[in-house]
Amino acid sequence: MVVVGIARREDLLKKLSEEVDSYRGKFYYKSFDIRNEKHITECIQWTVTTCGSIDVLINNAGVYDETKLVDESMDHGKMIMETNYLAGCIFTKEVINEMKLKGIDDGHIININSVAGHYRAEPIKALIHNASKHCITLTTDSIRRMLVNEGSKIKITSLSPGVTIKESTEQQLKSIPDMTYLETEDIANAVLYILGTPPNVQVCELTIRSIGETMY
Repeated sequence: MVVVGIARREDLLKKLSEEVDSYRGKFYYKSFDIRNEKHITECIQWTVTTCGSIDVLINNAGVYDETKLVDESMDHGKMIMETNYLAGCIFTKEVINEMKLKGIDDGHIININSVAGHYRAEPIKALIHNASKHCITLTTDSIRRMLVNEGSKIKITSLSPGVTIKESTEQQLKSIPDMTYLETEDIANAVLYILGTPPNVQVCELTIRSIGETMY
């Protein structure tokens, strides 16, 4: 598979490229600001020019913040919604239109969501983050219904992990006694499972947690 990585920080993309250099397939990367709609459009066109078409889109951008709404500037709240939700909406719109243009009827869109998008999640001070995840849940199912009504076989999935350890959360999570968490590899394996389903099967929602998780 040919994979294109998109992020704001080019240094992280370069590091990832070096890590996967020995793998089969190809990895291209480009630095774009996904909070800028013009940049997203340019990103889609660059990807199509580089790879020919887009068959799979994984919306994985996200930020987490626990600032209370009453203490939060709306500029900060807007940044969270633009990153976690609106950017994915724009990517999804552009990629679906590109798939239709190229006659791709077996494409797949995976929105990396969160269990926080399904419950009145703790901590309650992470209100805007949690709200952005609820938006992903609703929008994913609405797009699925739209595609079904159009007779399209393009699939769309909401993948909702529980607590996951990553670079930005590793120090915090490892400091909590008895905390259980998923690894990023667990999320990757879930993506492979979703993509590996036969053409007549659509995973609409997949929720995964570590054994013993009690946060949600």
